[in-house]
Amino acid sequence: MLTKHRKRIPAGPVKTDEDEESIFARSSFYAEFAPREEQAAVVDSIYILKDRGRLTGSRMSFASPLRELAFIFRKDAPGGKVVFNGPSLDHRRKARAFFGWIVGVKLKPTCPGEPSVADAAIVACRDALEHIIQEGASCSDILDLVDRTLFALSLQTGQVSIAGDAPLEPSQGRVSDLAVRVGSSVRTLQRRVRIWTGCPPKRFLAAQRFRRSLYEIAAGGEGLSAIASDLGFSDQAHLTREFRRHAGVTPGAFRRAWCRPRAQAVRFLQDAGRSTRLMMAVWPLGTTTEAG
Repeated sequence: MLTKHRKRIPAGPVKTDEDEESIFARSSFYAEFAPREEQAAVVDSIYILKDRGRLTGSRMSFASPLRELAFIFRKDAPGGKVVFNGPSLDHRRKARAFFGWIVGVKLKPTCPGEPSVADAAIVACRDALEHIIQEGASCSDILDLVDRTLFALSLQTGQVSIAGDAPLEPSQGRVSDLAVRVGSSVRTLQRRVRIWTGCPPKRFLAAQRFRRSLYEIAAGGEGLSAIASDLGFSDQAHLTREFRRHAGVTPGAFRRAWCRPRAQAVRFLQDAGRSTRLMMAVWPLGTTTEAG
């Protein structure tokens, strides 16, 4: 189970010669970053996608149990667009590849309310991101801007951070175990999760576990049986059923089609010795820099 998940080197190769700025030099990439400590209670991660149709061609949109605030800058469209997406517990195929940039914030269930895309702080962030991207984006510039925006939003609630209730991150596969962990009754937990996701807690837990399995499989290190055991699936067949349900493909097919030869996916260690907030990154094989 995840509460007993041993501390180990993440699945897949650990790249010691890659950092934020070297990844930013690539013509296409997707990267996820840890939030600042004061935002970690409600922010799951901050992500940046830069693509020229390489990573997003003929792509599937997988299920996600998290709400998301996204700033979208398409190459063929003037200005930027801000969207707020609720949890999506089904997979679907995207109509076309993406060309441009997306900067997003994935929010935990403990994040109160729904940020308005017309909020002055969010509009200012959109305009500043557009300028940064046009002038030549750097990782630190984007993360600093998003951090400041999250801090500004937190002040609107009268708090230094966007604080919520006990986290709804699943440590066990059963709803009763999660209720005990967050200190509520099963009925109260069911009500809270339905309000936030529109689905029962069991469905939410399944989507959360799928999301974790997605990262482990993409990194391509351990076998599927070991991943299933680490993440609390009853067996590999259980992992396969849930993965197909949320992704539309089997985990084996996803690993073969996505990780090799299409792209390199890397998990980065998070420990006290690393100053970087980079958690994972994906980039197409055969490309290096903007000129590549």
